[in-house]
Amino acid sequence: MCGYYISMGTVMKNKEIYKNCVEALRDTDYQVIISLGENVEEYVDLPDHIKVYASVDQMAVLSIADVFLTHCGMNSTSEALYYEVPLVLFPQTPEQGAVAKRVEELGSGVKLPSTDKDAIRQTIEEVLGNDNYKSAAKEISKGFKCCGGVKAAREYLEGLYASMEKDV
Repeated sequence: MCGYYISMGTVMKNKEIYKNCVEALRDTDYQVIISLGENVEEYVDLPDHIKVYASVDQMAVLSIADVFLTHCGMNSTSEALYYEVPLVLFPQTPEQGAVAKRVEELGSGVKLPSTDKDAIRQTIEEVLGNDNYKSAAKEISKGFKCCGGVKAAREYLEGLYASMEKDV
C-alpha cells in the first residue's frame, strides 16, 4: 500500500487543494497524511486511510512516504529528496516556483497542472507509476548524504574566510 503525504507548509492557507486531495484520494487504498499548518479547516466523514493533522513530524512521515505533494519550500523539498521521496509540485510563490522548476529539471517530480481532483489523482498516479521519478530522487539523495553536512559547510566557510584574510 502506498503512502502519500500532503502539506502546503505552515503559512499558506489554500483550503481548496486540501479538500480536492481528500476527494481525489477518497476511494483509493493509499495511506494519506495531510498536514494543514495554520489552516483551521475541519474535516468530517473521512475514510480511515486519510488522516488530517494540524502538524506532523515531517521527517518521520517522509521517511515512510512514497509521494509528497508539496508547496515546494526549500526545506520541505530538500527533506523529501533526502528521504528519496518523489514530488508532486504545487508552488505558491515565485521562490517556490523556482524550486519546482529545478525539481522537474532533475526528474524527481512533476508539477500539478491544476487543483481539480482529477488532476490531483492523475498526477499522483503518474509519479507512483513511473519509477524514473523515484530513481531521480534516489540520485539526489546520494548527493545530500555524501556532501558532509554542517561540518563540511563550516570547514569550507572557515577556509574561504581564511583565504580572504590572506588577500587583504
